[in-house]
Amino acid sequence: MAGFLDAFRKKVMANIHKDEADAPQVQLDDKIALGVLLWVVAEADGEFRKEEIQTIKTVLEKVSQINKDDLPCILEAVELAAQERIDLHTFTSEVSQDLSREMKLNIIRNLFRVACADKDLDPKEDTVIRKIAGLFRLDHKEFIDARILVKKESGMDTAGL
Repeated sequence: MAGFLDAFRKKVMANIHKDEADAPQVQLDDKIALGVLLWVVAEADGEFRKEEIQTIKTVLEKVSQINKDDLPCILEAVELAAQERIDLHTFTSEVSQDLSREMKLNIIRNLFRVACADKDLDPKEDTVIRKIAGLFRLDHKEFIDARILVKKESGMDTAGL
């Protein structure tokens, strides 16, 4: 990825690894991008719970195939990104350029997994995910289907959806 995300990654990695020799030899753009979106959702309700951070770690390990040695670096980069308060529209537009529709749907499902990790889908979290789904150009039905699927997975009530 280039442009905004590339410049952002360089800034974040410079803050984490003052010495270039310490920088991990892995491509981090997509992993940081996914982590940032997960983090934004986890913070949306103003309560960052341990279940949410654990779900972020699980998603990054499984989906992005990050090994446990690289995970602390990725999480630090993601946390720095959250502190930067990135422009979600610009960030999401650039991140989604090369993603297939199925990849975008998987991201939305994983965003719901983080939001539902504490067994409570806060309306603010739902709103952020809805905004990201819109920026990904997913339709409302895809958004609702993802929400229902993850709420069922989490053992949450799906009545009224």
